[in-house]
Amino acid sequence: MGNKIKLGVIGDPIDHSLSPLIHSQFGEELGINLEYKPYHVVDSELDNFIKNFFANGGFGLNVTLPHKLNCIRSADILSSEVELLGAANTLSKNSNNQIIASSTDGLGLIRDCFEKKIEITDKRVLILGAGGASQSIIPAIARMNPKMLMVDNRSTQKTDKLLKKFSSFELRPLQNNNEPIDLIINATSAALSGSFDWDIQQQLSKGTVFYDLNYGIASTKFFSWASKFSQKRIDGTGMLVAQAAFSFELWFDKFPKITNINLTSSDD
Repeated sequence: MGNKIKLGVIGDPIDHSLSPLIHSQFGEELGINLEYKPYHVVDSELDNFIKNFFANGGFGLNVTLPHKLNCIRSADILSSEVELLGAANTLSKNSNNQIIASSTDGLGLIRDCFEKKIEITDKRVLILGAGGASQSIIPAIARMNPKMLMVDNRSTQKTDKLLKKFSSFELRPLQNNNEPIDLIINATSAALSGSFDWDIQQQLSKGTVFYDLNYGIASTKFFSWASKFSQKRIDGTGMLVAQAAFSFELWFDKFPKITNINLTSSDD
């Protein structure tokens, strides 16, 4: 069998990550002998862990919350997308043993929308939330040329910061809109604590598509709210698989199939 290629995902918490399940199936499909493990890493140990992982034969890492921002400090090279976002979700190593930080979240979202025939070009798109999840998808959506790309957040201070950061993408605040919204993307973690509600009823229609970056049980409250307005509700499972496939492609130069991935051996 030979040595297994060493991969993993780092986060805090990490117990419920579906990444090991997804990547092991990619490896089987493409005949790549890999070992993909979840690693619980706290922030104070992040830099040491990343450097030791790659120094000791590690081939690639995925990065999940809360390390997407701070992991780039350990990288020698940042992709242009990471320079723009200030965050990464994929770490790899080049032939000079330099650590490269990349981001595949935006690509994953766009690919999943394509697979599910969700249109973005010439549509009015609203992103709820102004944190890291929101930031990671804004450039990719903007490049699809929506008619209008808006963001709304409970903290106007955070919204203003985001509008400044992505000023080159014609991002707008929601209060400037009076037209029906075609696509709403939930990039908040609000549904994890208490019920979900957002004061935008007058801008919704039965044609509005509700897309949650969360998935599984974490989508329940957002979907419960969305069901009052539309039956078009999609969770982030497809994006999760697609962004994983783009990470896999960065490591192995091969894009795996993303349609038949079995995620049932986890309860989230």
